[in-house]
Amino acid sequence: MHLLSRFRPSDLLALVLAFSAATTSIVLSRVVFEALPHTEDEVAFLFQAMTYARGHLIAPAPPLPAAFFIPFVIVQDGVWFGKYPPGYPLVLSLGVLLDYPPLVNALAAAACILLVFAIGRRWYDAMTAWLASLLLLVSPFFLLQAASLMAHTVCLALTLLFTWSFLATVDRPRARAALPGMLALALLVLARPLTALGVLLPFVLWSIWRFWRVPAWRSPAVFFAASGLLAAAALLAYNQRTTGDPLVFGYQLWWPFDKVGFGSGISPDGHHTLQEGWFNTRWNLRALEQLLYGWPGRLDLVPAALATVSAVIQALAHPFRLPPGRLLPRPTTVDLLLAAQVASLVLVHMAYWTTGEMYGPRYYAEALGALALLSARGLLTALRWLETGWLLLAPSRQAPFILHVGAVLILVSLIGWGLTRTGVPFWQSYRQWNHITAEPARTIAEHAPPGSLVLVPARYWTEYAPFFVRNDPWLEAPVIFALDLGPGHEEAFRQAFPERTLYRADLQYASLVPLP
Repeated sequence: MHLLSRFRPSDLLALVLAFSAATTSIVLSRVVFEALPHTEDEVAFLFQAMTYARGHLIAPAPPLPAAFFIPFVIVQDGVWFGKYPPGYPLVLSLGVLLDYPPLVNALAAAACILLVFAIGRRWYDAMTAWLASLLLLVSPFFLLQAASLMAHTVCLALTLLFTWSFLATVDRPRARAALPGMLALALLVLARPLTALGVLLPFVLWSIWRFWRVPAWRSPAVFFAASGLLAAAALLAYNQRTTGDPLVFGYQLWWPFDKVGFGSGISPDGHHTLQEGWFNTRWNLRALEQLLYGWPGRLDLVPAALATVSAVIQALAHPFRLPPGRLLPRPTTVDLLLAAQVASLVLVHMAYWTTGEMYGPRYYAEALGALALLSARGLLTALRWLETGWLLLAPSRQAPFILHVGAVLILVSLIGWGLTRTGVPFWQSYRQWNHITAEPARTIAEHAPPGSLVLVPARYWTEYAPFFVRNDPWLEAPVIFALDLGPGHEEAFRQAFPERTLYRADLQYASLVPLP
């Protein structure tokens, strides 16, 4: 009864929005991606997740490594592993255990909606919470990321969980409030270290400032710092286990130039500059202007910018309006913190040599929660200003009602435009991305008898990828798919897999040809 007494109608609405996010993610995953990885990154993530689902960090190297080549999956010193840090594949392994990996990002998308709602309701108001959740739900960029097997939706959920926990701990410095944030922080560091630096940096600076001024904050600050340091130590240990050097990531084993920073030896061109970093930033910001909500006229970032400017003005005016020592209003403080989080994430990625564009400006995906909250704040601020101005110019009882109805109609029109005119073409552009399709791999796998080793005559990794993801890292599945190394290699396959019957796949007719 106590829980029911605290339940509000807006909670039910939040659950409906979260369910809609999960459902849309699953539908887009099947319609756009056929529930398959379509990039090298996703294939590597899934390989790592399958390895972790077996309870291991690495798999033994396959016999004939060239026959199981796929980008970003490394064979070295007798072991087999993906090049990425372990945090996201560890979460994705839950989907592997449930035999449906896309479910992980679908549930993460639902969690993002609920966390945005929770932050909005606790530190702003119910209207801000509802509007921010709706804006995130209708973001074409957010929905496509959630439909993919990329790491960003899970990392966005971790970012929002940390934000909620951190702010709750500021309100009431207790270990119970800090624990979810500590876990989220650790997983974020283990999943995407550079992203973690970007989204956590404003909180770290604020925490250091509070450490000296608020004695009650010192214990939670130590707890948060300890979780981050332990995660960093675990990441270094993982590097030692996989690459043989705690300071060398798997990225660098695949591409030695794949580093963060400026100077020589970084980027395919051999030298990453601040000018190139700024070019990448402008490219991603332009994409964000188009894909955040898909509104016409590059309006997507205007509400968030309005909320940020309003918060900065209030902060600058604070010493002149309030008695000395009086704190800023809590919503303004949260506005500034969220805006700083977005800016920090953008700035740290200037030090990375590539735009990273994949299903949208993905390096900024972990800022989507903050942007949705700021956008809601900006829209509601604009509505209040319009209402005040209208009442001053033409006072009447009907004015607020007319204004609110007009605002709802405009918002509905913008959302409809964003989903139909921007979202649908954007999503359709990724169908059969990289020429990856479920067929003929699905049909060939259905007809291959147990105990088969099927040689796939793929000319490029994208043809082999739908077959590769059907293997398990220990190559113990009923049917194993290997790259066809060409005539004369059949005997090598028979020696490596003496218990299996050899077939060659006919990709044109989706059939199998037995090999004598």
